[in-house]
Amino acid sequence: MSTVDLMLLGVLIQKPMNAYEMKKEMEHRNINKWIKISSPSVYKNLVKLYKSEYIDGETIREGEMPEKTIYTINEKGRNYFMQLMHQYSENPGTIYVDFCAFISNLYCVDHETGLKMIEMLQDRLAFKLNTVENQLERMDGVSFYGTSVITLYSQMYTVFCNWIEDFKKGYNDPSKNS
Repeated sequence: MSTVDLMLLGVLIQKPMNAYEMKKEMEHRNINKWIKISSPSVYKNLVKLYKSEYIDGETIREGEMPEKTIYTINEKGRNYFMQLMHQYSENPGTIYVDFCAFISNLYCVDHETGLKMIEMLQDRLAFKLNTVENQLERMDGVSFYGTSVITLYSQMYTVFCNWIEDFKKGYNDPSKNS
């Protein structure tokens, strides 16, 4: 399964575009904030989708501008899109939280250093929550689906912020810290 493929095909269902326009669309929709997608992966996956015959490409030239390929989703691509949609609805995947590795190894540092690190993590989580909430405020008029994803992230960061506060209390309680 490829989330990048799913996002690219979904964008192409809306309208044909070239690779640069797709990259800009991903940036405009802030997709890289909630799905691991980079500019190189947009280009790489477009080539893969084209070679797999899920999308068609027409190379055009406008005036003195360099040639560009406009991609269009075809019937095979629509079927692949639906296959991916079904796969993700049946198997949403596992959520990996990178800072769990940090939490798991806190016992390896002295208490004072660990506390400073926890507070740094707490500050960064609060910053990320604030960033996501600010993004939500600016999303007036943006699609229901995009707003829903950012709302999900807001709720997750709220949970993380509440959890880290409880964790810090336990970390400072000698009876729990053995």
